Amino acid sequence: GPEAGRMDAHSAEQGRLLQAHVLSRQAELARERDNKWSAAGPDSVSPFVPCAADRIPAILRAARVTAEDVLWDLGCGDGRVLHHAAALYGCRVVGLDIDGACVDEARRRARDQGLEDRCEFAAADFNRLRDGALASGDLAGAAGPGSPTAVTPPTVVVLFITSHGLSRLAPFLHRAWSPGGLRLVTCVEALDSCIDFEAPDPLFGEAPGGPDWPVCRSHAAHGVYVVPPAGVGVDAWLQQGDPAPRPALGRAGADDTAPVTVRGLLSAADIAAIVAAGEAAVREDDAAALDEGGGPAEDAPLDLFGAEDAVEAAEQLHHRSGTHRVAHLHRGGRAAAAFPALLDRVLNRMRAVDREHWRLLQYRDVGVRSVEYHAYGPGGSVSDPEHRDSGSLVTLSALLSVPGAYEGGRLRFPEAQGSPSGDLAPSLGQGDAVVFVSERRHNVDTVTSGERRALVVELWDRPSNQRDRHR
Repeated sequence: GPEAGRMDAHSAEQGRLLQAHVLSRQAELARERDNKWSAAGPDSVSPFVPCAADRIPAILRAARVTAEDVLWDLGCGDGRVLHHAAALYGCRVVGLDIDGACVDEARRRARDQGLEDRCEFAAADFNRLRDGALASGDLAGAAGPGSPTAVTPPTVVVLFITSHGLSRLAPFLHRAWSPGGLRLVTCVEALDSCIDFEAPDPLFGEAPGGPDWPVCRSHAAHGVYVVPPAGVGVDAWLQQGDPAPRPALGRAGADDTAPVTVRGLLSAADIAAIVAAGEAAVREDDAAALDEGGGPAEDAPLDLFGAEDAVEAAEQLHHRSGTHRVAHLHRGGRAAAAFPALLDRVLNRMRAVDREHWRLLQYRDVGVRSVEYHAYGPGGSVSDPEHRDSGSLVTLSALLSVPGAYEGGRLRFPEAQGSPSGDLAPSLGQGDAVVFVSERRHNVDTVTSGERRALVVELWDRPSNQRDRHR
């Protein structure tokens, strides 16, 4: 088909996930080949490979998800697409997967993220789904041990499975789609071009004459393909257009917004994991600076020409300061390796707060600009009165230190000029966080003693960075 072998914007990330979850685990997966309720078992239509994180916003935007939808993911894995959707759009979600361990993990993450009231998960054998299952939510005969036999029926169905699996499910999906009202979204493979590579002579044999699908390819750059509801042609679907995102707030509009305090976001174990990763990153970055030919990190030579621009160069210098050290935990996947479930919880809390207050992230291809570990010593601060996280949409700052472990270091949000209320300075305990519009002015008072540690995460409408705040 036209999608075979085609690279999309997320192919590199998807390849790394395939390597980590399948190709590097062949011996382990072989031990599961007789386990019916495993993605590596005899009845599975596809192995478990998580969806690339930056592809998920494109899936939900292409699906035109709203709070009124019920979104199914057939082959949900650990549920990350559905958790993202429930947090960002407030919709109800249902995840089905033949892998019982994945379903258990999806449920655990939903509880951990406070999303369980919007989420349903069930182990299910797709080969045993009966006609009418999508219209009724009836999983009788297909549900695995301990899973519900009835779930909420969908308005949208997402599938990210192999071409083989998609080909096998296509007739069932077509019968479910034909009555109308249901839209289908597939990833990497499109329903009108998928090939069952496990069939005899799949490429040169007689064409099987499968269902006729109207497929919208307007999001093909992300590897996302949409089948509009039956009766709505592709041209009509395109004419309706995707929902428009809300305009980003300028400085004046951002300064009129209030930061949102999230109590108890991080547990003691969470904080320990972040601090351990942060301190290891600081040591790694110090060693790298020494290797570049410097003395102590703060005295290491600054690469003015290797930086993308003067702003990046200035940040490099500032972050080497002994009074305010910053380590990028998104660099090389540090955070995703050290605390993946925790990172998902933090990101989904940001999405949920945005949905409740500003809706700047909806219907945008949002990536992670940065995940930063900040350590302020005496003299450390963010003192620029006009400091903003310019270029980002939503920022989270979580306090990792016990407030009594340092003096000063208060996070402040200056009010607009002439406001009688003065600066906003949320009172934060260890593990509490503040979520705010990134363009809003904010500062950190000078630390006068002790050390203040914080986790700072920024989201923006560009691909996720892999090195620092700029690339």
